[in-house]
Amino acid sequence: MSKRYRSEENGYTVAVYCTEDSSVPLPARDKRLMSSGLIGFTAVGYSLPLTDEIELEMEGEWEDSGYGLQFKVESFMEIVPRTREGIIGYLSSGAIKGVKAKTAEAIYREFGLDTLEVMEKTPEKLLRIRGISERKLKDIEKSFSQNKTFRELMTFLAPFHVTPKKVNMILQTFKEDSINIIRQRPFMLCAVKGFGFLTVDEIGKQLCRTLNDPIRISGGISYLLHESMKEGHLYMPRQMLVEKALQLLNKDLAYLAVTEQDISSVMYRLIMQKSIVMDGERVYIFQQYEEENLTASMVAGKLFSNILPMEVEKELEAAQADLSISLSERQKQAVRMVFQNPVSIITGGPGTGKTTVLKVILYIYGMKCGKQVQMMAPTGRAARRMSESTGNPDSSTMHMALGLIGGTDYTPDFSYLNVEFLNVDETSMVDMHLAYEFFRRVKADTRVLLLGDVDQLPSVGAGDVFRQLIGCGMIPVTVLDLVYRQGAMSTIPVNARRIQENRTDLIEGEDFVIVPCKGAEAAADIVRQIYLDEAVKNGLENVQILTPYRVKTAAGVQELNRTLEDMVNPPISGRKELNLGNEVFRPGDKVLQNKNTELVSNGDMGFIQDFSQDEEGNVKVKILFSENRIAEYGTEQMDMVEHANAITVHKSQGSECPVVIIPWVRAFYTMMKRNILYTAVTRAKTKVYLVGEKAAISQAIRTDDSGKRRTMLGERIRLYYVQHQNKNKPENEQLKLAV
Repeated sequence: MSKRYRSEENGYTVAVYCTEDSSVPLPARDKRLMSSGLIGFTAVGYSLPLTDEIELEMEGEWEDSGYGLQFKVESFMEIVPRTREGIIGYLSSGAIKGVKAKTAEAIYREFGLDTLEVMEKTPEKLLRIRGISERKLKDIEKSFSQNKTFRELMTFLAPFHVTPKKVNMILQTFKEDSINIIRQRPFMLCAVKGFGFLTVDEIGKQLCRTLNDPIRISGGISYLLHESMKEGHLYMPRQMLVEKALQLLNKDLAYLAVTEQDISSVMYRLIMQKSIVMDGERVYIFQQYEEENLTASMVAGKLFSNILPMEVEKELEAAQADLSISLSERQKQAVRMVFQNPVSIITGGPGTGKTTVLKVILYIYGMKCGKQVQMMAPTGRAARRMSESTGNPDSSTMHMALGLIGGTDYTPDFSYLNVEFLNVDETSMVDMHLAYEFFRRVKADTRVLLLGDVDQLPSVGAGDVFRQLIGCGMIPVTVLDLVYRQGAMSTIPVNARRIQENRTDLIEGEDFVIVPCKGAEAAADIVRQIYLDEAVKNGLENVQILTPYRVKTAAGVQELNRTLEDMVNPPISGRKELNLGNEVFRPGDKVLQNKNTELVSNGDMGFIQDFSQDEEGNVKVKILFSENRIAEYGTEQMDMVEHANAITVHKSQGSECPVVIIPWVRAFYTMMKRNILYTAVTRAKTKVYLVGEKAAISQAIRTDDSGKRRTMLGERIRLYYVQHQNKNKPENEQLKLAV
């Protein structure tokens, strides 16, 4: 056995094992071992033992990972030889916490071939061994028990194709009771993170457990509400939820196992437990209801803040002169609006001058009020772009500004944003949860400006916040519609406008090239060639492939990145490479950060600079991000980055790139929507390549699903606005209203 990789976080392991089994396919055999007359193969799985002193029985399947044929382990059984070498090797393999080589030898000297029986039945005898304290004994007992339970769970759940990673999650949740809980109350698995209801339900059905178990019904309701949230909705109509629950819970059954009365009873119980909320005929998950309701109340209250209007005519003229900017009348109206109101919105397509207006506003604020200003955006790229274009360095991601980092959205050191003026850019990307976290930190005397393009994709998370804020009619809004960015002769803004107007007669030109083809495979071939050509001309950092799908097609993100890797940055003899499971990384690779850290934000682009090793032999990867930010990651942290020659349209929000290449084929049928195509096209600064089927492009332009997310934010803002308005009226008028 030789270790190639193990994640300290989740136990994911890549290792080479030797076997006498001659059925191992030739393409899977390790070449180095073949030269020695041995049969070796690469196995991937979770918590695989890393020792030569025990035998393993593995079950799984051969899988072509892109790095050769590997054996994907679904379950395994340790066979510990009843020999001195076998027992000591097993104990010191790392499988038993706290037992190193010397301790393993001491245990064997004391108990000999009976060691494993002693550890299972009378572990307290281990206290005889020098160096094993009461505390250490507890660690050994726990580790030995978990290994045994792990093997039992893997065997029990093997028919349901439950991965070792998920078995570890079960153990973390239910500990030593895991086996009994799964056998008696399998639907409790719904409480385990990473376990979908459909998997749990299949286990419960095959174990013939009671199908109208309230835990099963509760799991089904929760599953449906969370699936609805994934589609952007904050609630489900009650009747729709009941009908879908009846279909889900009685699917493939010969009889009606769950009735509408069963579902109503469980829903009542969930309401009493504050798991869900029934608001009229709308059913919310409790947290989503609270966040929508409280956000609406905070926004309405903010509109009545005691912030005095400011006259800025002199400063407006001075700012234009000092900055050498000439604003249109609409842009001047936007500036005045911001200084007249506690909350205001500026919206418009790309290049319509939102950032120019913001630059003037910041300049005036500095002249009149000092510099207590904070700018933020949902992504790091958008925040840095705002800093560069306005010349104001005080910008950050919303998560960083609000303290929502470190894997949790709630921090014990909650504090208000201590500034006089707050600006949020790319507000269309803000979901309901982030909006709630933002508005609850805004002080009463802080002026707020929200910028964004309402026609872009809405947030990935649930809610349609920006559209609802604009549509509520209570917040002052300025719409900018004159394009400045690409120049008067550019067809990019013209076509962006045509897409929004439901027009399929797009104009082709030097900066907007439509390349017709049929099928995802053909589109992928063309996209790859264009990408390589443009990268040579402009550099990798100035060219980006944007595609709606991550997986499923040849023109999706994963497949394009896999096939482009060796074309863009081929292996070179003698140059370092890092193999991590199905991924290989090389110096020069273009990568995308997918998690927020204190230094790097989700969505940031970078390039791998080098690999190195520390004193203990651990590999370190140096990645250079924009603004000369260098992040150094260990192998266990490399799941925070991914190859980025191609990225999804959703990931591109808040960014710009000189050249954008967009595959667009019928295989993207669920993503063929106007706002997705519009967002992709408007990421380009100088050139767009639209590669695909004209029928698919036309279908997308005609398919508008904007504003169809189920949310009540706008209506709630109007309701709270009226309540605040009535509170501010004289008592005699309030009495009339009450009567």
